[in-house]
Amino acid sequence: MFGKDLYNAKYVCPANLNKEHDRYMHKKAKADAQKEIEKLREKEESFREAKAKFFGLVFSDGLIQVQVLESIEEIILEGRLMHHCVGGYYSKEDSLILTACIDGKKMETIEVSLSKLQVIQSRGVCNKNTEYHNQIVQLVEKNIPLIEQRLAA
Repeated sequence: MFGKDLYNAKYVCPANLNKEHDRYMHKKAKADAQKEIEKLREKEESFREAKAKFFGLVFSDGLIQVQVLESIEEIILEGRLMHHCVGGYYSKEDSLILTACIDGKKMETIEVSLSKLQVIQSRGVCNKNTEYHNQIVQLVEKNIPLIEQRLAA
């Protein structure tokens, strides 16, 4: 993988095998991550084509602000920060992924079905509902007509 001579004792039996193993595993992890990022860049264009009409959609009730996640990277980051599986939802054609925040702090991630125009799920950290769960769901449901308008455009 790294183009090293496997017949050379320097690479086959290094002085500190554990250190060299860890170094090459780190290099491999970086290379794998870079490949994954490049794959996602290819998918980003089709994601943008499918969801661009919803970009910039933000609504609030004065306390809670809800906005559309506008890139694959944002969706993956949301999944990591919230410790749930939304990071893989960028490929769901029927779903629109939104995030609800209070004073810039992420509270819940919301999935809306574009075909049914309804909230499928809304989850906080580790898939738990927050104390604002019902308020968040009601806010999104109240603003479904905004999503419907953009869907029709």
